[in-house]
Amino acid sequence: MNKLPVLFVSCNAGSLQSQQDAGSGPARMIWGKRYQSVVLISTDTDLQAPLIVHLKGSADRSESIHRLLGSQGFAPDSRSYSPNSRDGLLRVLLSEEPGDLSELRLNTGMSEQEYRRIGQCLEVLREQGVLIICLDDKADSQVLLHDRHLREMINGWVQDQQWGTVMKFKGDAPKIAPTLRLDDPTVCLLNAAFSLGGSQFPQRMFSSGMDNSTRMLSGFGWMR
Repeated sequence: MNKLPVLFVSCNAGSLQSQQDAGSGPARMIWGKRYQSVVLISTDTDLQAPLIVHLKGSADRSESIHRLLGSQGFAPDSRSYSPNSRDGLLRVLLSEEPGDLSELRLNTGMSEQEYRRIGQCLEVLREQGVLIICLDDKADSQVLLHDRHLREMINGWVQDQQWGTVMKFKGDAPKIAPTLRLDDPTVCLLNAAFSLGGSQFPQRMFSSGMDNSTRMLSGFGWMR
């Protein structure tokens, strides 16, 4: 099976899921692509450790996520919830409700490298029929179409990766960056999405709902 995309979606999830219209930017980007299950990745500032939530379908996917995170030294909690809290949102984002759905909720306060490691260890799911959506849930006034700051941040990460590769090729030891704890939910989630997408600049950007703040969404897509 071909590798499925990773989507980073910035929106007000509560407002968006109350809408009846489908056919959003994410739905158009995955048109014609077949997936077996959907994994949402979000953030929760009240958590002290990652939380895996089984929402719908088989629990196998949630258990696989638990094993993958455990292999990297993480100790996530696990719970089962009703899928109703996400059904309406996914109906708008994907034009359908997936039959198999799990959610990984990340705590803030970890280091940049820890969020990158989470993305790296979960990237294998993209080759197993899993569509991954990183959900950056914001208030209406905070959703920015084609956020320039985020694009520049990702571009800086790509350049850092390239510079590190050059230094390694030359045999120079890369400088060890200080361990900084991230508290911005968007930056935490974007680090995970970046490594899920192969640590490269996203190939697609999308936005919709420009005429209605309650339907506004924006984001990036790593397609390969």
